[in-house]
Amino acid sequence: MMEIEWAVERQIRRFAMLNDAHDADGLAAMFTADGSFARPSEPDAPVTGREAICAFFRDRPRRVTRHVMANTIVDILSDREVRAHSYVVLYMADKTLIGDFHDRMELHDGVWLFAERCGSLAF
Repeated sequence: MMEIEWAVERQIRRFAMLNDAHDADGLAAMFTADGSFARPSEPDAPVTGREAICAFFRDRPRRVTRHVMANTIVDILSDREVRAHSYVVLYMADKTLIGDFHDRMELHDGVWLFAERCGSLAF
């Protein structure tokens, strides 16, 4: 069980680092083929599908950011599916945002991939 939690938390942190590095291909590869992503500032506007997720990250304006993930709780549903909740703090030059990510992840070929990643803002 701890191995699953560790692997999932590692993927969540990897997502933050790839996001800050503007690695659209790397981010898209972290999703299932039909996965969905909704950013915290637009939780009701998910982007669905690996190609669309890649385009979303590739085409957005570049800015210097640092995403910090914390307080991650992983609920193991089976040996192939989990749900996770994390706090996210987003640092930018002119502001800081605090929010949440609610994730559903699936195990594919030994790698935990996001099937659903939905963010929201607290403030």
